[in-house]
Amino acid sequence: MPRISHWPYKHHFGPLTMHCEFPPERALDPPILTQHKVFSRAVDLIPPTMPGLPAPLTSSAPPKILKPRGEVSRLNRGGYNLQEKLGWSLSEYEDIRSFVIHLAREHLNVQRSWKAQLTPKLKKVFSEAKSRYPVLDDYKDDWVVSDFLRVYLKNSSTRAN
Repeated sequence: MPRISHWPYKHHFGPLTMHCEFPPERALDPPILTQHKVFSRAVDLIPPTMPGLPAPLTSSAPPKILKPRGEVSRLNRGGYNLQEKLGWSLSEYEDIRSFVIHLAREHLNVQRSWKAQLTPKLKKVFSEAKSRYPVLDDYKDDWVVSDFLRVYLKNSSTRAN
């Protein structure tokens, strides 16, 4: 009786060779940063600038105050109380808040939400508020005026509907 192999066919693979020719490599110049440099003994007070990098900032203006994490008036959801975060006196807070609301009534459609407002009109409100109260210029991206407007527009647009 003929013998039956386990595989009905034979496995045969040819040699896996490949012949590739690469062109000769050209010699590269060493990078600028790895070259030998002799430093003087004198200490430079102003660091040298490298070409392509911006000059160091020499402005002594204090950095602007960043917006706190969370959403204004959403205390249960990780938000914050605007009056507490600003740390202003109650009279200053109310003066600025009432002026921003006055600007909103004058320039914005108070029956619409924050997202539905036109950007040029919002910029006008921001600029007028900062010109009247220079303390608002200390806050980055006008977030204080933005928060006053968001709260007011949310309340006024829901009352209108």
